[in-house]
Amino acid sequence: MSARRALLTVLVLTAAGSSVSIAQALAPHESTVVVLLGTGMPRPDPEASGPATAVVVGGRVFLVDAGPGVERRLAAAHLPIDGVTALFVTHLHSDHTLGLPDLIFTSWVMGRKTRSRRTARTGCTR
Repeated sequence: MSARRALLTVLVLTAAGSSVSIAQALAPHESTVVVLLGTGMPRPDPEASGPATAVVVGGRVFLVDAGPGVERRLAAAHLPIDGVTALFVTHLHSDHTLGLPDLIFTSWVMGRKTRSRRTARTGCTR
């Protein structure tokens, strides 16, 4: 494997039906992995989850948006449900934020020891 490829390998995986964990797919400190956890829309659809994307860098998991069902999708992708490293919210539409209470509460119940870090773009209030 080339040095450039070893430094940054980007894979796009869909969590739906994936039986391979991210840790099994790549060595922890060699890669960046992008996992599409949900690409749904506001209209209720039992086959889709709300918008959420995990960016796994080494052993850290960064989450972009927290649509409905985000904790279930993290679990399905074999990613930690006891807290992500940080959450980035792109905008305040409900389909991008309705999973936030579940993300905060479930990670606490599952043993999160640190305060959850959340970031939003300019114009979003806390």
